[in-house]
Amino acid sequence: MAKIIMGVKAMYRVLLVDDEVLVREAISENIKWDELGYELAGSCQNGKEAIDFLEKNSVDVVLTDICMPYVDGMELSEFIFNHLKNINIIIFSGFDDFEYAKKAIKYNVKEYLLKPVTASELSKILTDLKDKMDKNKQETEKFVRLNESYNKNKLLIKSKVMDDLIKGSKTVEENEKALLENNIILDASEYRVAIVEIEFDSDLNKDEEQNKQFSSLMTFATYNICDEILDQYQVGLACLGNDNRVFMLFKTNKPKASHQEVKNVCMEISSKIKQFMNLGVTIGIGRDVKDSKDIHKSYEEAEYSMKYQYLFGKSSIIDTEDIIRNQKSNEEIMLEDKIDSLILAIKMKDNLSIDDILNKIEDTIKRSLADKNRIDLSLQQIILAINNTLKASELEENQLYIMRNQILTDIANSKTLGKAMELLKNYCYKATNEIDIQKNIGGKKQALLAMDYIEKNYADKDLNLNSICSYLSISASRFSTIFKSATGETFMEVLIRTRMQKAKELLENTDLKNYEIAEKVGFSDPHYFSIAFKKMTGKTPSEYAKEKR
Repeated sequence: MAKIIMGVKAMYRVLLVDDEVLVREAISENIKWDELGYELAGSCQNGKEAIDFLEKNSVDVVLTDICMPYVDGMELSEFIFNHLKNINIIIFSGFDDFEYAKKAIKYNVKEYLLKPVTASELSKILTDLKDKMDKNKQETEKFVRLNESYNKNKLLIKSKVMDDLIKGSKTVEENEKALLENNIILDASEYRVAIVEIEFDSDLNKDEEQNKQFSSLMTFATYNICDEILDQYQVGLACLGNDNRVFMLFKTNKPKASHQEVKNVCMEISSKIKQFMNLGVTIGIGRDVKDSKDIHKSYEEAEYSMKYQYLFGKSSIIDTEDIIRNQKSNEEIMLEDKIDSLILAIKMKDNLSIDDILNKIEDTIKRSLADKNRIDLSLQQIILAINNTLKASELEENQLYIMRNQILTDIANSKTLGKAMELLKNYCYKATNEIDIQKNIGGKKQALLAMDYIEKNYADKDLNLNSICSYLSISASRFSTIFKSATGETFMEVLIRTRMQKAKELLENTDLKNYEIAEKVGFSDPHYFSIAFKKMTGKTPSEYAKEKR
Protein backbone atom coordinates (compact mmCIF):
# COMPACT_ATOMS: atom_id res chain seq x y z
CA MET A 1 0.00 0.00 0.00
CA ALA A 2 2.88 2.35 0.70
CA LYS A 3 4.02 4.19 -2.40
CA ILE A 4 7.45 5.34 -3.50
CA ILE A 5 8.07 9.07 -3.82
CA MET A 6 10.88 9.90 -6.30
CA GLY A 7 11.93 6.26 -6.17
CA VAL A 8 13.32 6.53 -2.65
CA LYS A 9 11.03 7.39 0.21
CA ALA A 10 8.25 4.99 1.25
CA MET A 11 5.06 6.95 2.05
CA TYR A 12 2.37 5.23 4.10
CA ARG A 13 -1.26 6.23 3.62
CA VAL A 14 -3.37 7.28 6.62
CA LEU A 15 -7.15 7.52 6.98
CA LEU A 16 -8.36 9.84 9.76
CA VAL A 17 -11.79 9.09 11.31
CA ASP A 18 -13.48 11.36 13.89
CA ASP A 19 -16.96 12.88 14.15
CA GLU A 20 -15.55 16.20 15.44
CA VAL A 21 -14.47 18.40 12.56
CA LEU A 22 -12.17 20.45 14.81
CA VAL A 23 -10.30 17.32 15.87
CA ARG A 24 -9.89 16.22 12.26
CA GLU A 25 -8.62 19.65 11.26
CA ALA A 26 -6.24 19.88 14.23
CA ILE A 27 -4.66 16.50 13.50
CA SER A 28 -4.53 17.15 9.76
CA GLU A 29 -2.78 20.51 10.20
CA ASN A 30 -0.47 19.81 13.17
CA ILE A 31 1.08 16.54 12.07
CA LYS A 32 3.99 16.89 9.62
CA TRP A 33 2.91 13.96 7.51
CA ASP A 34 5.62 14.16 4.83
CA GLU A 35 8.44 14.41 7.35
CA LEU A 36 7.14 11.35 9.17
CA GLY A 37 6.86 9.34 5.96
CA TYR A 38 3.07 9.48 5.62
CA GLU A 39 0.42 11.03 3.44
CA LEU A 40 -3.09 11.78 4.67
CA ALA A 41 -5.22 9.75 2.23
CA GLY A 42 -8.54 11.01 3.54
CA SER A 43 -10.72 11.86 6.54
CA CYS A 44 -14.18 10.58 7.52
CA GLN A 45 -16.67 11.67 10.15
CA ASN A 46 -17.83 8.18 11.19
CA GLY A 47 -17.07 4.49 10.82
CA LYS A 48 -19.63 3.96 8.05
CA GLU A 49 -17.93 6.52 5.83
CA ALA A 50 -14.57 5.00 6.70
CA ILE A 51 -15.69 1.51 5.61
CA ASP A 52 -16.97 2.91 2.31
CA PHE A 53 -13.62 4.67 1.82
CA LEU A 54 -11.61 1.55 2.65
CA GLU A 55 -13.57 -0.55 0.18
CA LYS A 56 -12.45 1.78 -2.62
CA ASN A 57 -9.02 2.95 -1.44
CA SER A 58 -5.93 1.34 -0.02
CA VAL A 59 -4.43 2.67 3.22
CA ASP A 60 -1.81 1.48 5.68
CA VAL A 61 -3.02 3.15 8.89
CA VAL A 62 -6.45 4.04 10.27
CA LEU A 63 -6.46 6.68 13.00
CA THR A 64 -9.91 6.63 14.63
CA ASP A 65 -11.99 7.91 17.52
CA ILE A 66 -14.31 5.45 19.34
CA CYS A 67 -17.58 7.30 19.91
CA MET A 68 -19.11 8.14 16.52
CA PRO A 69 -22.59 7.79 14.99
CA TYR A 70 -23.69 4.89 12.74
CA VAL A 71 -20.52 2.82 13.09
CA ASP A 72 -18.24 3.54 16.06
CA GLY A 73 -14.48 3.08 16.28
CA MET A 74 -14.65 -0.40 17.79
CA GLU A 75 -17.03 -1.62 15.09
CA LEU A 76 -14.73 -0.12 12.48
CA SER A 77 -11.76 -1.89 14.11
CA GLU A 78 -13.67 -5.18 14.02
CA PHE A 79 -14.41 -4.70 10.30
CA ILE A 80 -10.74 -3.99 9.57
CA PHE A 81 -9.63 -6.95 11.68
CA ASN A 82 -11.95 -9.30 9.81
CA HIS A 83 -11.52 -7.97 6.26
CA LEU A 84 -8.36 -5.86 5.98
CA LYS A 85 -5.79 -7.43 8.30
CA ASN A 86 -2.83 -5.55 6.82
CA ILE A 87 -4.14 -2.19 8.02
CA ASN A 88 -2.70 -0.86 11.30
CA ILE A 89 -5.21 0.70 13.70
CA ILE A 90 -4.56 3.53 16.17
CA ILE A 91 -7.45 4.47 18.47
CA PHE A 92 -7.74 7.75 20.36
CA SER A 93 -10.56 8.10 22.86
CA GLY A 94 -11.78 10.12 25.78
CA PHE A 95 -12.74 6.94 27.64
CA ASP A 96 -10.30 5.17 29.93
CA ASP A 97 -12.42 2.02 29.91
CA PHE A 98 -11.01 -1.48 30.46
CA GLU A 99 -13.66 -3.08 28.22
CA TYR A 100 -12.60 -0.84 25.36
CA ALA A 101 -8.97 -1.76 25.98
CA LYS A 102 -9.84 -5.47 25.89
CA LYS A 103 -11.64 -5.07 22.59
CA ALA A 104 -8.71 -3.09 21.22
CA ILE A 105 -6.39 -5.99 22.03
CA LYS A 106 -8.84 -8.44 20.44
CA TYR A 107 -8.87 -6.45 17.20
CA ASN A 108 -5.06 -6.10 17.14
CA VAL A 109 -5.14 -2.33 17.65
CA LYS A 110 -1.56 -1.04 17.63
CA GLU A 111 -2.09 1.90 20.02
CA TYR A 112 -4.91 3.01 22.34
CA LEU A 113 -4.49 6.72 23.20
CA LEU A 114 -6.46 8.81 25.65
CA LYS A 115 -7.55 12.28 24.59
CA PRO A 116 -6.26 14.90 24.56
CA VAL A 117 -3.41 13.68 22.35
CA THR A 118 -0.59 16.11 21.62
CA ALA A 119 0.96 16.43 18.18
CA SER A 120 4.35 15.34 19.53
CA GLU A 121 2.85 12.25 21.18
CA LEU A 122 1.02 11.21 18.02
CA SER A 123 4.10 11.95 15.89
CA LYS A 124 6.21 9.68 18.11
CA ILE A 125 3.70 6.85 17.77
CA LEU A 126 3.50 7.29 14.00
CA THR A 127 7.30 7.26 13.77
CA ASP A 128 7.54 4.02 15.76
CA LEU A 129 4.78 2.47 13.68
CA LYS A 130 6.55 3.45 10.45
CA ASP A 131 9.73 1.76 11.66
CA LYS A 132 7.79 -1.44 12.28
CA MET A 133 6.04 -1.25 8.90
CA ASP A 134 9.38 -0.63 7.16
CA LYS A 135 10.84 -3.70 8.84
CA ASN A 136 7.83 -5.84 7.95
CA LYS A 137 7.98 -4.58 4.37
CA GLN A 138 11.65 -5.49 4.09
CA GLU A 139 10.99 -8.96 5.48
CA THR A 140 8.08 -9.44 3.08
CA GLU A 141 10.20 -8.38 0.13
CA LYS A 142 12.95 -10.72 1.27
CA PHE A 143 10.53 -13.64 1.46
CA VAL A 144 9.06 -12.75 -1.94
CA ARG A 145 12.50 -12.77 -3.53
CA LEU A 146 13.36 -16.08 -1.91
CA ASN A 147 10.01 -17.51 -2.91
CA GLU A 148 10.45 -16.43 -6.54
CA SER A 149 13.90 -17.95 -6.61
CA TYR A 150 12.54 -21.10 -5.02
CA ASN A 151 9.76 -21.43 -7.61
CA LYS A 152 12.13 -20.82 -10.52
CA ASN A 153 14.78 -23.25 -9.31
CA LYS A 154 14.68 -26.70 -10.80
CA LEU A 155 16.55 -28.48 -8.05
CA LEU A 156 13.67 -30.56 -6.70
CA ILE A 157 14.26 -33.43 -9.11
CA LYS A 158 17.97 -33.34 -8.38
CA SER A 159 17.25 -33.31 -4.65
CA LYS A 160 14.97 -36.33 -4.98
CA VAL A 161 17.64 -38.27 -6.87
CA MET A 162 20.28 -37.32 -4.29
CA ASP A 163 17.91 -38.14 -1.44
CA ASP A 164 17.31 -41.63 -2.85
CA LEU A 165 21.05 -42.15 -3.28
CA ILE A 166 21.97 -40.91 0.18
CA LYS A 167 19.26 -42.86 1.99
CA GLY A 168 19.61 -45.99 -0.14
CA SER A 169 15.87 -46.04 -0.82
CA LYS A 170 16.29 -47.21 -4.43
CA THR A 171 18.24 -50.06 -5.99
CA VAL A 172 21.77 -49.48 -7.21
CA GLU A 173 20.60 -49.75 -10.81
CA GLU A 174 17.80 -47.23 -10.28
CA ASN A 175 20.19 -44.81 -8.61
CA GLU A 176 22.76 -45.10 -11.39
CA LYS A 177 20.12 -44.47 -14.04
CA ALA A 178 18.72 -41.42 -12.22
CA LEU A 179 22.19 -39.99 -11.64
CA LEU A 180 23.01 -40.34 -15.31
CA GLU A 181 19.73 -38.73 -16.41
CA ASN A 182 20.39 -35.72 -14.17
CA ASN A 183 24.05 -35.40 -15.09
CA ILE A 184 25.24 -36.10 -11.53
CA ILE A 185 28.72 -37.60 -11.71
CA LEU A 186 30.15 -39.66 -8.84
CA ASP A 187 33.78 -40.35 -9.68
CA ALA A 188 35.50 -40.02 -6.30
CA SER A 189 37.44 -42.53 -4.23
CA GLU A 190 35.76 -41.56 -0.96
CA TYR A 191 32.30 -40.30 0.04
CA ARG A 192 30.89 -38.89 3.25
CA VAL A 193 27.39 -37.63 4.14
CA ALA A 194 26.57 -34.70 6.43
CA ILE A 195 23.13 -33.60 7.64
CA VAL A 196 22.43 -29.91 8.24
CA GLU A 197 19.44 -29.34 10.54
CA ILE A 198 18.07 -25.83 10.98
CA GLU A 199 17.15 -24.64 14.47
CA PHE A 200 14.00 -22.53 14.54
CA ASP A 201 12.53 -20.78 17.56
CA SER A 202 9.75 -22.85 19.12
CA ASP A 203 7.31 -19.98 18.51
CA LEU A 204 7.71 -18.15 15.23
CA ASN A 205 4.68 -15.93 15.99
CA LYS A 206 3.08 -16.92 12.71
CA ASP A 207 0.15 -19.15 11.87
CA GLU A 208 0.70 -22.72 10.72
CA GLU A 209 0.72 -21.92 7.02
CA GLN A 210 3.16 -19.04 7.49
CA ASN A 211 5.38 -21.25 9.66
CA LYS A 212 5.46 -23.86 6.91
CA GLN A 213 6.32 -21.26 4.28
CA PHE A 214 8.97 -19.67 6.47
CA SER A 215 10.58 -23.05 7.21
CA SER A 216 10.63 -23.94 3.50
CA LEU A 217 12.22 -20.64 2.54
CA MET A 218 14.86 -20.84 5.25
CA THR A 219 15.66 -24.43 4.29
CA PHE A 220 16.07 -23.32 0.69
CA ALA A 221 18.32 -20.42 1.74
CA THR A 222 20.39 -22.86 3.82
CA TYR A 223 20.68 -25.14 0.80
CA ASN A 224 21.94 -22.21 -1.29
CA ILE A 225 24.69 -21.44 1.24
CA CYS A 226 25.71 -25.10 1.49
CA ASP A 227 25.70 -25.57 -2.28
CA GLU A 228 27.69 -22.38 -2.86
CA ILE A 229 30.42 -23.29 -0.36
CA LEU A 230 30.65 -26.91 -1.51
CA ASP A 231 30.97 -25.68 -5.09
CA GLN A 232 33.54 -23.06 -4.08
CA TYR A 233 35.85 -25.75 -2.64
CA GLN A 234 34.83 -28.40 -5.19
CA VAL A 235 34.21 -30.94 -2.42
CA GLY A 236 30.67 -32.17 -3.02
CA LEU A 237 26.96 -31.63 -3.63
CA ALA A 238 24.02 -30.41 -1.57
CA CYS A 239 20.35 -31.32 -1.79
CA LEU A 240 17.15 -30.41 -0.01
CA GLY A 241 16.08 -32.89 2.65
CA ASN A 242 12.94 -33.09 4.71
CA ASP A 243 12.03 -31.56 8.10
CA ASN A 244 14.16 -28.41 7.79
CA ARG A 245 17.21 -30.35 6.67
CA VAL A 246 19.81 -30.13 3.95
CA PHE A 247 21.94 -33.14 2.97
CA MET A 248 25.55 -32.76 1.84
CA LEU A 249 27.45 -35.43 -0.05
CA PHE A 250 31.20 -34.88 0.23
CA LYS A 251 33.38 -36.58 -2.36
CA THR A 252 37.14 -36.56 -2.73
CA ASN A 253 40.08 -38.27 -4.36
CA LYS A 254 42.48 -37.25 -1.57
CA PRO A 255 41.32 -39.31 1.44
CA LYS A 256 44.09 -38.25 3.82
CA ALA A 257 42.91 -34.64 3.85
CA SER A 258 39.23 -35.48 3.55
CA HIS A 259 38.13 -35.73 7.18
CA GLN A 260 39.52 -32.42 8.42
CA GLU A 261 38.47 -30.68 5.21
CA VAL A 262 34.88 -31.83 5.74
CA LYS A 263 34.89 -30.47 9.29
CA ASN A 264 36.37 -27.15 8.16
CA VAL A 265 33.74 -26.75 5.43
CA CYS A 266 30.97 -27.59 7.92
CA MET A 267 32.26 -24.95 10.34
CA GLU A 268 32.30 -22.35 7.58
CA ILE A 269 28.75 -23.26 6.53
CA SER A 270 27.52 -22.99 10.12
CA SER A 271 29.21 -19.59 10.47
CA LYS A 272 27.77 -18.23 7.20
CA ILE A 273 24.22 -19.35 8.04
CA LYS A 274 24.48 -17.61 11.40
CA GLN A 275 25.92 -14.48 9.79
CA PHE A 276 23.45 -14.11 6.93
CA MET A 277 20.28 -15.73 8.30
CA ASN A 278 20.71 -15.36 12.07
CA LEU A 279 19.85 -19.04 12.46
CA GLY A 280 21.75 -21.84 14.15
CA VAL A 281 22.30 -25.24 12.56
CA THR A 282 23.38 -28.59 13.92
CA ILE A 283 25.51 -30.64 11.53
CA GLY A 284 25.97 -34.40 11.86
CA ILE A 285 28.81 -36.03 9.90
CA GLY A 286 29.01 -39.72 8.93
CA ARG A 287 32.20 -41.68 8.33
CA ASP A 288 33.71 -42.13 4.88
CA VAL A 289 32.83 -44.97 2.52
CA LYS A 290 34.84 -46.03 -0.52
CA ASP A 291 32.03 -47.13 -2.83
CA SER A 292 29.08 -44.99 -3.94
CA LYS A 293 26.86 -48.02 -3.32
CA ASP A 294 27.60 -47.61 0.42
CA ILE A 295 26.80 -43.91 0.68
CA HIS A 296 23.63 -44.78 2.62
CA LYS A 297 25.83 -46.21 5.40
CA SER A 298 27.52 -42.84 5.88
CA TYR A 299 24.06 -41.23 5.95
CA GLU A 300 22.89 -43.66 8.65
CA GLU A 301 25.92 -42.73 10.74
CA ALA A 302 25.22 -39.03 10.24
CA GLU A 303 21.68 -39.67 11.49
CA TYR A 304 23.14 -41.55 14.45
CA SER A 305 25.38 -38.60 15.30
CA MET A 306 22.36 -36.25 15.34
CA LYS A 307 21.07 -38.15 18.38
CA TYR A 308 23.92 -36.56 20.32
CA GLN A 309 22.48 -33.11 19.73
CA TYR A 310 21.02 -33.27 23.25
CA LEU A 311 24.44 -33.95 24.71
CA PHE A 312 26.48 -31.40 22.77
CA GLY A 313 23.83 -28.69 22.47
CA LYS A 314 22.36 -26.67 19.66
CA SER A 315 24.53 -25.30 16.84
CA SER A 316 27.03 -28.15 17.20
CA ILE A 317 29.05 -30.04 14.62
CA ILE A 318 28.85 -33.70 15.63
CA ASP A 319 31.29 -36.09 13.99
CA THR A 320 30.62 -39.84 14.09
CA GLU A 321 34.36 -40.54 13.98
CA ASP A 322 34.89 -38.50 17.15
CA ILE A 323 32.00 -40.24 18.90
CA ILE A 324 33.19 -43.75 18.05
CA ARG A 325 36.80 -42.89 18.93
CA ASN A 326 35.85 -41.63 22.40
CA GLN A 327 32.91 -43.85 23.21
CA LYS A 328 33.28 -46.57 25.83
CA SER A 329 30.59 -49.19 25.61
CA ASN A 330 27.96 -48.86 28.35
CA GLU A 331 30.22 -46.67 30.47
CA GLU A 332 28.57 -45.82 33.77
CA ILE A 333 28.08 -42.18 34.66
CA MET A 334 29.90 -42.15 38.01
CA LEU A 335 28.56 -39.22 40.01
CA GLU A 336 28.37 -40.42 43.64
CA ASP A 337 31.33 -38.37 44.94
CA LYS A 338 30.22 -35.31 43.01
CA ILE A 339 26.66 -35.63 44.35
CA ASP A 340 28.00 -35.76 47.93
CA SER A 341 30.06 -32.64 47.26
CA LEU A 342 27.06 -30.91 45.68
CA ILE A 343 24.84 -31.63 48.69
CA LEU A 344 27.52 -30.25 51.03
CA ALA A 345 27.82 -27.10 48.89
CA ILE A 346 24.02 -26.65 49.00
CA LYS A 347 24.01 -26.98 52.79
CA MET A 348 26.89 -24.50 53.04
CA LYS A 349 25.14 -22.00 50.72
CA ASP A 350 28.26 -22.03 48.53
CA ASN A 351 27.01 -21.06 45.07
CA LEU A 352 30.50 -20.91 43.57
CA SER A 353 31.12 -24.52 44.57
CA ILE A 354 27.68 -25.48 43.26
CA ASP A 355 28.58 -23.99 39.87
CA ASP A 356 31.96 -25.72 39.83
CA ILE A 357 30.56 -29.13 40.79
CA LEU A 358 27.75 -28.92 38.24
CA ASN A 359 30.29 -28.03 35.53
CA LYS A 360 32.26 -31.15 36.48
CA ILE A 361 29.09 -33.24 36.41
CA GLU A 362 28.27 -31.90 32.94
CA ASP A 363 31.79 -32.73 31.73
CA THR A 364 31.50 -36.26 33.16
CA ILE A 365 28.18 -36.81 31.39
CA LYS A 366 29.56 -35.50 28.10
CA ARG A 367 32.60 -37.78 28.31
CA SER A 368 30.33 -40.77 28.88
CA LEU A 369 28.56 -40.11 25.54
CA ALA A 370 25.41 -41.46 27.17
CA ASP A 371 22.00 -41.25 25.53
CA LYS A 372 19.25 -39.00 26.87
CA ASN A 373 17.55 -41.76 28.87
CA ARG A 374 20.72 -42.52 30.81
CA ILE A 375 21.40 -38.83 31.31
CA ASP A 376 17.86 -38.27 32.62
CA LEU A 377 18.34 -41.12 35.12
CA SER A 378 21.58 -39.56 36.36
CA LEU A 379 19.98 -36.14 36.77
CA GLN A 380 17.04 -37.75 38.58
CA GLN A 381 19.56 -39.32 40.97
CA ILE A 382 20.91 -35.85 41.76
CA ILE A 383 17.42 -34.41 42.24
CA LEU A 384 16.51 -37.27 44.61
CA ALA A 385 19.59 -36.52 46.73
CA ILE A 386 18.70 -32.82 46.85
CA ASN A 387 15.11 -33.67 47.78
CA ASN A 388 16.25 -35.92 50.60
CA THR A 389 18.28 -33.00 51.92
CA LEU A 390 15.24 -30.73 51.67
CA LYS A 391 13.13 -33.34 53.43
CA ALA A 392 15.64 -33.48 56.27
CA SER A 393 15.32 -29.71 56.62
CA GLU A 394 11.59 -30.23 57.35
CA LEU A 395 10.29 -28.61 54.18
CA GLU A 396 6.55 -29.21 53.85
CA GLU A 397 5.73 -32.43 51.96
CA ASN A 398 3.34 -30.67 49.58
CA GLN A 399 5.90 -28.02 48.64
CA LEU A 400 8.58 -30.69 48.30
CA TYR A 401 6.34 -32.71 45.96
CA ILE A 402 5.59 -29.68 43.76
CA MET A 403 9.26 -28.67 43.54
CA ARG A 404 10.41 -32.19 42.67
CA ASN A 405 7.76 -32.82 40.03
CA GLN A 406 8.35 -29.45 38.38
CA ILE A 407 12.11 -29.91 38.01
CA LEU A 408 11.73 -33.50 36.78
CA THR A 409 9.22 -32.38 34.14
CA ASP A 410 11.34 -29.42 33.05
CA ILE A 411 14.49 -31.52 32.70
CA ALA A 412 12.66 -34.28 30.82
CA ASN A 413 11.38 -31.65 28.36
CA SER A 414 14.73 -29.88 27.92
CA LYS A 415 16.16 -30.04 24.41
CA THR A 416 19.83 -30.03 25.39
CA LEU A 417 22.03 -31.12 28.29
CA GLY A 418 23.13 -27.49 28.68
CA LYS A 419 19.53 -26.41 29.27
CA ALA A 420 18.96 -29.30 31.69
CA MET A 421 22.07 -28.32 33.68
CA GLU A 422 20.92 -24.71 33.79
CA LEU A 423 17.59 -25.87 35.23
CA LEU A 424 19.41 -28.07 37.74
CA LYS A 425 21.65 -25.17 38.80
CA ASN A 426 18.60 -22.98 39.48
CA TYR A 427 17.06 -25.85 41.45
CA CYS A 428 20.20 -26.11 43.58
CA TYR A 429 20.05 -22.36 44.29
CA LYS A 430 16.39 -22.71 45.24
CA ALA A 431 17.20 -25.66 47.51
CA THR A 432 19.90 -23.58 49.22
CA ASN A 433 17.40 -20.80 49.90
CA GLU A 434 14.74 -23.22 51.14
CA ILE A 435 17.16 -24.90 53.55
CA ASP A 436 18.23 -21.49 54.84
CA ILE A 437 14.60 -20.46 55.31
CA GLN A 438 13.82 -23.70 57.16
CA LYS A 439 16.86 -23.21 59.38
CA ASN A 440 15.66 -19.73 60.30
CA ILE A 441 12.11 -20.96 60.89
CA GLY A 442 13.38 -23.90 62.97
CA GLY A 443 15.75 -21.67 64.93
CA LYS A 444 13.03 -19.15 65.76
CA LYS A 445 10.70 -21.96 66.80
CA GLN A 446 13.30 -23.45 69.16
CA ALA A 447 14.10 -20.01 70.58
CA LEU A 448 10.40 -19.47 71.32
CA LEU A 449 10.18 -22.89 73.00
CA ALA A 450 13.23 -21.98 75.08
CA MET A 451 11.69 -18.64 76.12
CA ASP A 452 8.51 -20.42 77.14
CA TYR A 453 10.49 -23.01 79.08
CA ILE A 454 12.40 -20.26 80.92
CA GLU A 455 9.12 -18.50 81.74
CA LYS A 456 7.70 -21.66 83.25
CA ASN A 457 10.81 -22.95 85.01
CA TYR A 458 12.79 -19.86 86.06
CA ALA A 459 12.22 -20.78 89.73
CA ASP A 460 14.12 -24.03 89.30
CA LYS A 461 17.58 -23.39 90.74
CA ASP A 462 18.97 -26.23 88.59
CA LEU A 463 17.79 -24.65 85.32
CA ASN A 464 20.84 -24.18 83.08
CA LEU A 465 22.01 -24.40 79.47
CA ASN A 466 22.40 -28.17 79.56
CA SER A 467 18.94 -28.80 80.98
CA ILE A 468 17.19 -26.66 78.36
CA CYS A 469 19.26 -28.25 75.55
CA SER A 470 18.25 -31.66 76.85
CA TYR A 471 14.61 -30.54 76.79
CA LEU A 472 14.95 -29.33 73.18
CA SER A 473 17.16 -32.25 72.06
CA ILE A 474 19.80 -29.93 70.61
CA SER A 475 23.51 -29.41 71.18
CA ALA A 476 24.60 -26.56 73.42
CA SER A 477 26.64 -24.86 70.70
CA ARG A 478 23.82 -25.07 68.13
CA PHE A 479 21.27 -23.83 70.67
CA SER A 480 23.47 -20.92 71.75
CA THR A 481 23.87 -19.82 68.14
CA ILE A 482 20.19 -19.91 67.17
CA PHE A 483 19.02 -18.46 70.51
CA LYS A 484 21.37 -15.47 70.24
CA SER A 485 20.39 -15.01 66.58
CA ALA A 486 16.65 -15.05 67.39
CA THR A 487 16.66 -12.98 70.61
CA GLY A 488 19.84 -10.91 70.50
CA GLU A 489 20.73 -12.22 73.99
CA THR A 490 22.42 -15.28 75.46
CA PHE A 491 20.48 -17.90 77.36
CA MET A 492 21.94 -16.78 80.72
CA GLU A 493 21.14 -13.13 79.99
CA VAL A 494 17.49 -13.99 79.34
CA LEU A 495 17.30 -16.30 82.37
CA ILE A 496 18.75 -13.71 84.75
CA ARG A 497 16.62 -10.93 83.26
CA THR A 498 13.50 -13.08 83.70
CA ARG A 499 14.41 -13.94 87.29
CA MET A 500 15.09 -10.28 88.11
CA GLN A 501 11.76 -9.21 86.59
CA LYS A 502 9.93 -11.80 88.70
CA ALA A 503 11.90 -10.66 91.75
CA LYS A 504 10.83 -7.04 91.14
CA GLU A 505 7.20 -8.11 91.01
CA LEU A 506 7.53 -9.97 94.31
CA LEU A 507 9.35 -7.05 95.95
CA GLU A 508 6.63 -4.65 94.80
CA ASN A 509 3.61 -6.77 95.72
CA THR A 510 4.56 -8.98 98.70
CA ASP A 511 6.18 -8.76 102.13
CA LEU A 512 8.44 -11.75 101.49
CA LYS A 513 11.98 -11.64 102.84
CA ASN A 514 14.90 -11.34 100.45
CA TYR A 515 15.98 -14.97 100.95
CA GLU A 516 12.41 -16.12 100.27
CA ILE A 517 12.24 -14.12 97.05
CA ALA A 518 15.67 -15.40 96.04
CA GLU A 519 14.45 -18.96 96.44
CA LYS A 520 11.23 -18.29 94.50
CA VAL A 521 13.10 -16.92 91.49
CA GLY A 522 15.70 -19.72 91.33
CA PHE A 523 18.63 -18.44 93.44
CA SER A 524 19.93 -20.88 96.06
CA ASP A 525 22.27 -18.22 97.51
CA PRO A 526 20.46 -15.06 98.82
CA HIS A 527 23.76 -13.15 98.89
CA TYR A 528 24.43 -13.86 95.21
CA PHE A 529 20.81 -12.87 94.47
CA SER A 530 21.35 -9.47 96.12
CA ILE A 531 24.56 -8.89 94.15
CA ALA A 532 22.90 -9.84 90.85
CA PHE A 533 19.84 -7.70 91.61
CA LYS A 534 21.92 -4.60 92.38
CA LYS A 535 24.03 -5.16 89.28
CA MET A 536 20.92 -5.12 87.11
CA THR A 537 18.84 -2.41 88.86
CA GLY A 538 21.46 -0.29 90.66
CA LYS A 539 19.67 -0.94 93.96
CA THR A 540 19.67 -3.67 96.57
CA PRO A 541 16.45 -5.71 96.92
CA SER A 542 15.66 -3.88 100.18
CA GLU A 543 16.19 -0.44 98.62
CA TYR A 544 14.00 -1.39 95.65
CA ALA A 545 11.21 -2.71 97.92
CA LYS A 546 11.28 0.39 100.11
CA GLU A 547 11.03 2.63 97.05
CA LYS A 548 8.21 0.72 95.33
CA ARG A 549 5.94 -0.34 98.21
